[in-house]
Amino acid sequence: MSRVSLLGLLATLSVVTWSTPAQARNIGGVIGYATNSHQEPPKGFESWCKFTKKIPCHCPPPTVTNFDTAIGCSNKDQEWADKDAENTCDNLCAQAAENSPRAGGNNNTGGVVRPGGSTGGGVTLTGAGTLVGLEAGGYVGFVPSSLEPIGHASEKEWLAEVLVQHTAVPWVFLEGMGDSVRWEDPKGLAAFIQTYWSHQGAPAPIGQCPYSVQRACPLEDVKAGDSLQVCSGESEEDARHIARTSCAPLRYDALRRTWESWAVYGIRTEGPYRAPSATVRAVGPQQFIGYVPSSLKVVGPHEDWAKLADELLESTAGTAVWLTGPASFYEPKE
Repeated sequence: MSRVSLLGLLATLSVVTWSTPAQARNIGGVIGYATNSHQEPPKGFESWCKFTKKIPCHCPPPTVTNFDTAIGCSNKDQEWADKDAENTCDNLCAQAAENSPRAGGNNNTGGVVRPGGSTGGGVTLTGAGTLVGLEAGGYVGFVPSSLEPIGHASEKEWLAEVLVQHTAVPWVFLEGMGDSVRWEDPKGLAAFIQTYWSHQGAPAPIGQCPYSVQRACPLEDVKAGDSLQVCSGESEEDARHIARTSCAPLRYDALRRTWESWAVYGIRTEGPYRAPSATVRAVGPQQFIGYVPSSLKVVGPHEDWAKLADELLESTAGTAVWLTGPASFYEPKE
């Protein structure tokens, strides 16, 4: 084919429009969703679900959810639908568990810790593990890919390192540890992020804190404060870099914990678990906005949730996104 005819073909293809999910050449697809057993699936989702698998989905206590059934979806084959049903239940239960007190912790965040030294990049919290302090003493670690704890320990510093190795995310959430946490850091490389209300003053630093930076951060609507404090044992430059890049992911995570995700959209993979990298939120019928961890700005509004989800997948280089907001808002116009 000549270069001229190829360009003509591309120009022809560029004007083709796609009006429904069934017709669209989407990057991803509905992997699965959760619902109550007495509810009908959202209208329009049948175009993503040629093959389905319905299973009971009861999250272990103390996790509280508004669903009891998970449905795996596939337009490829039944085997994918079967796998996606289990994965959907596990993912949505794990996400819901982050909003519930776990393992006896009091669910008061103690901040975020980077047990090791600087990685050279910005702050990434997507897929990070959680270190929970037990009321009876000791600590337990959780990761987003499992509903069961991955370890118990009397030394929180050691368990935090285990979580980093397991998730490949250098940061760890601290939960159930109160306002003041002592941290042993013999190498002097650890860093910490704490949020607070400016009118109450900055909190006592966690661990050794030779370098400290305070910065405004809009967390008022999620009741997490209006400022953040970063402590670094490594350098002032490290502390300032963390402060510059941590507000957006902290806000995204705080918002995500207030939403009830009910579906996962994305690209099916056989590889290791990767946490959904963004969120689509329905704010009205056929009205959707997107959230990504790296920005304080929202994406949209969009009328086509699937196109928005694909846009978020591309911009985050992710494999999945959460779908939140009323399921009825995702139904197409009649």
